[in-house]
Amino acid sequence: MIEDVRARYEKLFTALQESERLPLAPSTIARQFFCEKKVALEREVGDIETLATARGSEIHETVADDAEPSDEDEFWAALERGERQVVLESPFLGEVDEFLLGGSPDAVLFEDQRPQLVVEHKTTSRLDYLFKDQRVQAWLYGYILDSLGLETDSLTIAILRHEQSLDPIAAKNLQREVIREYDAWDLGYTELHAEPEAGLHLSEYATADFIDDLEWALGYWRNERDPKPTMKPAKCRSCEYSEVCSASQTEP
Repeated sequence: MIEDVRARYEKLFTALQESERLPLAPSTIARQFFCEKKVALEREVGDIETLATARGSEIHETVADDAEPSDEDEFWAALERGERQVVLESPFLGEVDEFLLGGSPDAVLFEDQRPQLVVEHKTTSRLDYLFKDQRVQAWLYGYILDSLGLETDSLTIAILRHEQSLDPIAAKNLQREVIREYDAWDLGYTELHAEPEAGLHLSEYATADFIDDLEWALGYWRNERDPKPTMKPAKCRSCEYSEVCSASQTEP
């Protein structure tokens, strides 16, 4: 089975090398559910770094800074043997219809020849609530693994949310705790840290959860429609593209 999964992955990687297009990233597709017009402006104008994205990058780098470089052959051999291994910030490639999907989840725990846990970090001031774009992004990492032919019947999606003020080292330790005890956490929301606040959202992966939403999102990449802007002024006020956006809901 693992040989078949690896062959599929290598076939997709060859297709990527031969393609003129980059794979669609889960983070990009997820942002379509925040504001699709913003995704279009990112393509036209380029990325604009904000304080929040800079802080998020710092936390991601700290969490993965002591990870050992992985050898691809060793990864596949360990997967075949069913060993427990944690892969940090490593790219995975899958597909949906005519599109390649590619992205690097914060962490994936493999055991018994299958992914058991996908972990995503999100900084926020509202810990106990997950926005749709956040749920879609984490689900897409599971979908990529699913599309490769890996068994996902026991896969759990963990979204670790905490305030921006949480020290990056503390965030790394929380992730380690979540992974170490991955099969002991209850589904739903669990408070992990009081000050600064941190919490864990845990759910079972199911292919059908956001498949219709994914199909809707792909309509934009197929040029079947114009990008759909948000109608919420609060999103526009926090958007780094508001000054150049023709659909901005902020007052001039």
